[in-house]
Amino acid sequence: MGSMPIGIDGCGGRSFLWLAPFAPPSGWKDVPRGGMCLCVFLFVMSEGKVLLGRYAEHPAWEELCGMDSGRVKANARGWTIPASHLKFGEDPRDAARRIGEEVLALDRGLAYSEPYVKTFFYEPAVAPGEKHFDLLFLFDVSIEACVNVRTPSWYAALEWFDIGALQREAFARQHEDVAETWIKKRAEVFER
Repeated sequence: MGSMPIGIDGCGGRSFLWLAPFAPPSGWKDVPRGGMCLCVFLFVMSEGKVLLGRYAEHPAWEELCGMDSGRVKANARGWTIPASHLKFGEDPRDAARRIGEEVLALDRGLAYSEPYVKTFFYEPAVAPGEKHFDLLFLFDVSIEACVNVRTPSWYAALEWFDIGALQREAFARQHEDVAETWIKKRAEVFER
C-alpha cells in the first residue's frame, strides 16, 4: 500500500488512513509519499480583528511548532495565522492552548472554541506527482481590546487585521486558504 497514490488501494478503491507497520491491507505501512500533516490554527480575535504574525528566523520554531528553518524562511515574507503541527499523542485542544500560551504568550485560562475540522488534499511543490493530506483543526479565542500582546523574539511582527479585507498575496503559503475557510465557516454560523 505504501507505494500507491494516497487514498487509492491496489484495486482502485479508497484506502483507510491507518498508518502502521501492522496496518491491515487497506491501510498504510509507510507514510504516503506526498506526506501528511496534522495541524492546529488559532484565530486570536479582538474587536473584529485577527492577530497575524510574520516569522523571524529563529531556532525556537522547530521546538515550538515543528517547523524547520527552510519552512520558516519560505513563509517569512507573508502573514501567518498562529499555528503548530500536533505533537505525537497531543489532543488538538491542548495544542490550541499551547499555541496561545507558549507561542503567543497569552494569558492562561482563556476560553478556546471547539475545533472546526478541515482537510486539504493537494500536490505539494516538494513532491511533484504525489498528493499531500492536511488535517487541520481551527480554533478561535477572543481577548479584550486592552490586552497588550507582546511580540516574542521568534516573530518579526504580530499585528491585528481584518483578514477578510487582506489580499491573498499578503498571506504566507497556504495560510490564505485556511483564513478563507475560517471566514466562510464563521459566516455560516452567523447566518443561522
